[in-house]
Amino acid sequence: MELTQLRYFAAVAELQHVTRAAERMHVAQPAITKSIHRLEDELGVPLIASRGRNIVLTDYGCALYGMLREPLAALDQIPDQMQQLARRSACTLHINVLAASRAVTDAVIAYKHDHSEILFSIMQNELTQICDLSVDTLTEKRNAPETAENTVSFQEQILLAVPTHSLYSGLRSIDLKELKEEGFICLAGNRKFRKICDQYCQMAGFHPKIIFESDSPATVRNLIGAGSGIGFWPEHTWGAVGEDVKLIPIANPQCSRELQISLHPQDSARTALVHPFYHYLIHYFENLFEA
Repeated sequence: MELTQLRYFAAVAELQHVTRAAERMHVAQPAITKSIHRLEDELGVPLIASRGRNIVLTDYGCALYGMLREPLAALDQIPDQMQQLARRSACTLHINVLAASRAVTDAVIAYKHDHSEILFSIMQNELTQICDLSVDTLTEKRNAPETAENTVSFQEQILLAVPTHSLYSGLRSIDLKELKEEGFICLAGNRKFRKICDQYCQMAGFHPKIIFESDSPATVRNLIGAGSGIGFWPEHTWGAVGEDVKLIPIANPQCSRELQISLHPQDSARTALVHPFYHYLIHYFENLFEA
């Protein structure tokens, strides 16, 4: 069976008239008749019968028409649905957020306040660059951020987070090696921020004693605030820690991470959509880091 055959038959079944069906389908009447005869041969049953100058559906024809109405109606909707998807895609920004997810989310919310027509699709996929923008962190420390086309870097200090009532909370700074016996609350081991912090601990001569892991910075903060341990906290992008947690600069080694906001190559049709938010996000981070 071919789709055209089924459409011709459905038109005849609805109109109960071959000539009017041919007019609707913009074909000659013999083409309709021949198509239905071929369909009947393929199915091995009669679908229509003559009654004077008119035609009627056989029981088989009625059954087939009942089977076809919903699928054919769904097929007819495909062009409109594809156009809707195209319109939606044309106003959707795709962002791969591999670091600083809270800061990026806050920036998206602020941007949508004045650009309600823009949609956002946020993913976390280290294996793809099929996106308009990405926010990532480097796992290898460099002396200074590098400037690359379509990429802006930010150097963010990493601080020690301790409970407010901790013995460390009154210090103005601390040497990381003094913490080798402490229990750390960290992000899960597969996260880049965790890898960076582990590297700094190794530079200080020890492997951190991990007493709790979580994928959520908020959970890390809450456990530290409850006095369950200590941990690392990026200075700007994870937000404020609250009154039950104190942030202390780490004097040695100097701990920081490099964040990168990257604009991925786009076709010119998406430039007007992507570039304004790219520059907005850069300015958002600049203001965040200056605050």
